[in-house]
Amino acid sequence: MEKTKEKILKEASKLFSEFGFSGVSMENIAKKLNITKAALYFHFKSKKEIYLKVLERAFQELMAEIEREISKAKSFRDSISGLISSYLKFGLREKNLIKAIFLKIPKRDKEIENFIAEKRKEIERKFKEILAKKKILKKTNLNFLITSLLGIMDKLILEASFFGKRLNIKKSVFQILRMLKI
Repeated sequence: MEKTKEKILKEASKLFSEFGFSGVSMENIAKKLNITKAALYFHFKSKKEIYLKVLERAFQELMAEIEREISKAKSFRDSISGLISSYLKFGLREKNLIKAIFLKIPKRDKEIENFIAEKRKEIERKFKEILAKKKILKKTNLNFLITSLLGIMDKLILEASFFGKRLNIKKSVFQILRMLKI
């Protein structure tokens, strides 16, 4: 039963990434898996439940990657570099999902909007936790800095996705660190 749920989530993730929440139906997911809609409903009560699980997994994976990078860091600069690098790598790997979240959020679905907003706050808290350690940055409004930093990285990811650009992560990390004067 768990294997079936895994397959459903994996295929649904691909579909949501490509078509967004509104562009995917339970029937699309069932067809992709070559199962009946009834079988799909046996495992998940709704498309929204599947979507939220897909998003939860993506955010968990991102946070795990960030934690791995930070745990390897030997300095503040390494921590920030790892934080930025892992965010960009994840975003590029999951660019379709990121694009779907940013551009194809289901309208008027407060539960999904709130879920995404809460996950975004978790990412912001992680950035704040790391950035707050540097005394020189304490003179800066951290919320503004984090919002700006995430905005820059999101734009790099979306631009790479839209225009098929190759993003040089090492170079981007270096430029962001230089901009932050770290």
